[in-house]
Parts: sequence; structure tokens; C-alpha cells
Amino acid sequence: MTSTAGAPPALGQVPGAVSLVVHRRLAESSYAKYAAWQEKVGARISNWPGYLDRQVIPPKPPLQVDWVIVQRFRDVESARGWLQSAERARLMNEIKGEFVGNDDVHLFTEEAKHPSEAASVLISSRVPADQEEEFLDWQRQIMAAESRFDGFLGHKIERPVPGVQDDWVVVLSFDTEEHLNAWIDSPERRELLDEGKAYNEQLTLTKASYGFGFWTGNRTALPDPIFKSNLLVLLMLYPIVFLWGYFIADPLLANHGVPFWLSLFIGNVVSTQLLGWILVPWAFKLFGWWVKRDRPPRVHFYGYAIVVALYAVSIAVYAWLISLGPVWYS
Repeated sequence: MTSTAGAPPALGQVPGAVSLVVHRRLAESSYAKYAAWQEKVGARISNWPGYLDRQVIPPKPPLQVDWVIVQRFRDVESARGWLQSAERARLMNEIKGEFVGNDDVHLFTEEAKHPSEAASVLISSRVPADQEEEFLDWQRQIMAAESRFDGFLGHKIERPVPGVQDDWVVVLSFDTEEHLNAWIDSPERRELLDEGKAYNEQLTLTKASYGFGFWTGNRTALPDPIFKSNLLVLLMLYPIVFLWGYFIADPLLANHGVPFWLSLFIGNVVSTQLLGWILVPWAFKLFGWWVKRDRPPRVHFYGYAIVVALYAVSIAVYAWLISLGPVWYS
């Protein structure tokens, strides 16, 4: 299902245009209701000032489990106006009870800034189970306020993962550190925090410099060389996968009757959390001198040489461990 209600024909790229990209996860039983609701949204938004076109992309498991909505506007003001409008809020109230999983909203310009210049914060807090709906409503108010500030790129909410992550985590991204700080230090944010005291007693805020670009698949911005990014991810992923299998999956799970499909799922949960929150941000920071564009040739050479050497060391260590046989976990 792809909808372009109200779109001019053969629009193409419009200078200064922006895309509002929304990810929503729903139970399969809610798909028909959500599709009908999107038709209503299409009819309402088609008359919005500055609206260009939209796409509704349904889930395609297992590669894509979310509904993805892409709404394009002629300029940032039009997109932000819709994002914070009373009309959109009324429409959201009609369907919000159907959502499961994470809320994920991004605002991308078609001439977006380099993602390595983006600035992000990770905001975590504990939310009582019986207050989750109120917390999400409060987060939508915050997102609407953020969208009025210059440089807003995205607001992503990650639900807790039982046994792995007990906190709700919000990833907030602006195009520059200055724009991010303007929101963080603003009276508007302080007022909203006061309104949500029930959710921020254990609130923690951690700044990061890697933005949303690599992990959210933002292809509207000019990325750092993706090949280098992939090499760093592999450099972190390979040790996790091997060590998990060697020291945990085989001796502690497989040898005690845990089926392979479940062991694989548990391993993926652990590895993605370690990669996303700790290892990849650390690696990107450590190799920041190398992954950026416009580096001198010798910098590119030194970086590749170091990465290849680390690969060789990893492979040699793991080959040695395997040569020892099962004695390590017998």
C-alpha cells in the first residue's frame, strides 16, 4: 500500500523541501484499522499549507516490522506546523491505543547537514507500568515542542527490554551542538519536565556526537563513507558473536537443551544492545579521525592498516581458542 494523496505529479526533489518520517509498530490485528485511519490522515493533510506528497509503506516482515509514513513538505515551517498542529493531535488520539513498540519520528531536510555534525542525547527514565500511556502522551508533547526549535532532526523512543534494559530511552537529535543546547537549556523544556515529574525522578541524560544518521538509515544526508562505518561495526560484531557462541551459547545453552532458534535470538538481543549502546559509539569516537571525509591519503592508509591488523589479531585469537577444543567448557 502506497499513498500519495494530494501529491502533484512527478514532483521530484524540491529545493528546501523536508520529509517527516514516522515509524509505527502495531499488532497485526490493527493493520486494517490503521490503514483506514491513514486514508483519513491523507485527506486531512492534503490541504495543509506547504504539503507536497506522502507515502504509506506497510510492514514486510522479517526485514521491516514497522509501518513507515513519509510526508513531504515544501519547507521546515510547513512540516513543523503539521507536526505540532491541533489537527494532527486529534488524529493521533483516535489511533494511539493501537500502537505497540517504539515511537520514532524524524524530520529530514533534502539538503541535510552532514550527519557527523549532528548532536544527540540519550535520555533514560523509569516509568511505572500503569503510567506508560501517560508517559507516551507526555513525550508527544515534548516532541511537538522540540520540533519548533531550529535544527531538530528526530525524537526516538525505545521501550524497555525485559532482562536487558529496564529504562525507557529517548534518543533526541539536532543538527548541531548549539541547536541541541538551545533546546536542552530552554524554559519550554524545563516547564515540560516540571509537568512530567513522575517520569523524570531517575532521569539521566548522556550526550553523544554520532547523531541518527548511521543507525536509522538516514540516506537523505551525505554520510561518512559507509564502507568504513561497516568495517568498524564488523570489528565490534565479530568478537561478540564468536565469544558468545564459544563461552555461552554452546556450553551454557546448547549443551543444556536450549533450542538453537532461541539461543540465536538471545545472542542477537545481547549483541545488538552491546553494539548500539556501547561498542559502536565507542568505536566511532575512537576512529573519528579516520571515518570522516576529506582526510589526507596517509590518514586513510593508517586507518585501514589498523583495522586490518585488528581483524588479523581477532581471527588469530579465535583460531587458537578453537584449536584448544571443548576443554574450555567441558
